[in-house]
Amino acid sequence: MKDKKFTYYPGCSAHGTSEEYEHTLNLVCKSLNIKIEEIPDWNCCGATSAHVMTENLALALPMRNLILAERLENSTMVIPCAACYSRMKETKIRLDEDFSLRTKINSTVDDGDYKGNVAVKSFLQYCFEDIGIEDIKEKVVKPLKDLKVACYYGCLLTRPKNIAQFDSPEYPISMDKIIESLGATAVEYPFKTECCGASFSISNTEIVLDLSSRILDVVKDCGADIIAVGCPLCQSNLDMRQKQIEEKMNRDYKIPVVYFTQLMALAFGYPKSELKLKKHMVNVEKVLASF
Repeated sequence: MKDKKFTYYPGCSAHGTSEEYEHTLNLVCKSLNIKIEEIPDWNCCGATSAHVMTENLALALPMRNLILAERLENSTMVIPCAACYSRMKETKIRLDEDFSLRTKINSTVDDGDYKGNVAVKSFLQYCFEDIGIEDIKEKVVKPLKDLKVACYYGCLLTRPKNIAQFDSPEYPISMDKIIESLGATAVEYPFKTECCGASFSISNTEIVLDLSSRILDVVKDCGADIIAVGCPLCQSNLDMRQKQIEEKMNRDYKIPVVYFTQLMALAFGYPKSELKLKKHMVNVEKVLASF
């Protein structure tokens, strides 16, 4: 494949709680000869907090990042976090469709005029559409044979349909196809896009324990060895809260929850020691021992 380049918006979690996601994203891009240009002086997208406070703030924060992204002159901004992606993509669509709203919000941002000439994609979407399954398959040197993976998309990578404009909002298959290209088996199960509780993890933990337990129940029943995700909040709820869920529900899961980029990097030949697997609460290395 030809060398590619994209503008990168890491979001707040990539340099901290989900550093294993960013780290393996970089490894994957290195293998695929993709250059990453991080937005200088980027700011928080606002996520849940701004979204529930004021519309102006919820739009102004992503708009500033979009303006900064346009300065880099790449055609696409790629975002690993599903929540950041959703806020940025929704803002772009609303600003592109409503010139008066664009003018109003732009007046509160001092970093220039928004032009709307940069596409916004999640890293999952970029892998599926811009890289492609065949190019991913060509880089596999360590096929993940016999590994049964439940691909969990969560609420925001493919929904709402009019915002994400990618894959099926109810039963997506893009991550499944990527996982299968690595030599693994993507198991069929019905809860791919059910909510894990998202940011209620702190403010109302009981909701997260209940919703995440339903997902883990279904994944366990379908015989998956591991769960692959593309969202830091989903990873945190299903992994970090799993012990609490087991205690509350009197069940035994012990299902590792990793980012799909970690499995890509493993299949591309990077050693497990490079994947930051020890950051996860549920032991991952036991399931991946044969690779």
